[in-house]
Amino acid sequence: MPPNKHGGDISLLIYFIYHFIDNDFHNIKFRLYYISINTGILHYSYINKLITMKPIYLELRHLRTLLALKESGNISLAAKRVYLTQSALSHQMKMLEDQYGLALFERKTQPLQFTPAGERLVKLANEILPKVIDAERDLLSAKQGNSGELRIATESQSHFDWLIPSMDKFREDWPLIDLDIVQRYETNLHSLLLSNHADWITVSEIENSDRIIHKPLFSYEIVGVCAKDHHLANKSIWEAEDFKDEILITHPVPDNMLDIFKRLLIPNKINPKRRLSELTTAILQLVASKKGITVLPYWAIKPYLEKDYIVIKRITENGLYNNLYGAMRESDANTAYINDFQTTVKEQSFSIFPDLIVLDE
Repeated sequence: MPPNKHGGDISLLIYFIYHFIDNDFHNIKFRLYYISINTGILHYSYINKLITMKPIYLELRHLRTLLALKESGNISLAAKRVYLTQSALSHQMKMLEDQYGLALFERKTQPLQFTPAGERLVKLANEILPKVIDAERDLLSAKQGNSGELRIATESQSHFDWLIPSMDKFREDWPLIDLDIVQRYETNLHSLLLSNHADWITVSEIENSDRIIHKPLFSYEIVGVCAKDHHLANKSIWEAEDFKDEILITHPVPDNMLDIFKRLLIPNKINPKRRLSELTTAILQLVASKKGITVLPYWAIKPYLEKDYIVIKRITENGLYNNLYGAMRESDANTAYINDFQTTVKEQSFSIFPDLIVLDE
């Protein structure tokens, strides 16, 4: 027990510390020294110890970090998802573990393995965070109104494979918003925003315009696909020359909107024969029947790999990757339901397709 000339209870002083420390932290030490000198209640040598007694309360940021760790299974990826450095994330979790005196996860495992204490907090995060998001959405809706129109357009038909779950979730959250799909393949989708024919688009390249805002969604790998008994199935890596004498099956979009053409085939002056199909499932069925080969995002193909009638191959030694952004008009930057759609797409995509790569802001 600290020295106490008056033999009194120091609980009042401790209450003072906890009551004011958040509101006036910079002046708290001065006030305690003043009390110490003038009352003798507490010796100054104990002041610093009492100040450091401030507890680390469980906060929403902790729950968001834990959920990111659970979903990504990796400290590096989780740090990007919550916009922290790895060291800041590790420090945040260490402070929380010290508070409870319990480890929350095993750091040397891949993916991260959570302890029972960590799993309990992850369960809490899954219960609490959706309610917080709902409450924030209700407040925004009350402020801006909950009706309107949201027309979306994408660079590729395959994007709807991951957009549909997000659209379903959005309809639940914003039932009065008229959600529509723009069925137009434009060479430059940004023109749909500027001409007011779309309100939100997915693009892989950022337009240099002060009238458009781009927000990162994710990065993903594009892979080559062929039948198990196709001659290219024997190659571990496909190069531009491998496409020369093949039939390339794609969605019905212009060459300059397909990454395989923009970034590999056109620069190498390779122009393979094309066959078009509207549906990703139809493309894969044609590939399995050896009617040609295709190139698609890994996340679009993964569900079909379990059926064991196609194989995937890396394109070039370093792989072919694509970044994806959500874009909206600058004038809509503060529109609640459009921003919420962007957030929903990002969160749903990472939860459904864990192989996606975090794209930095």
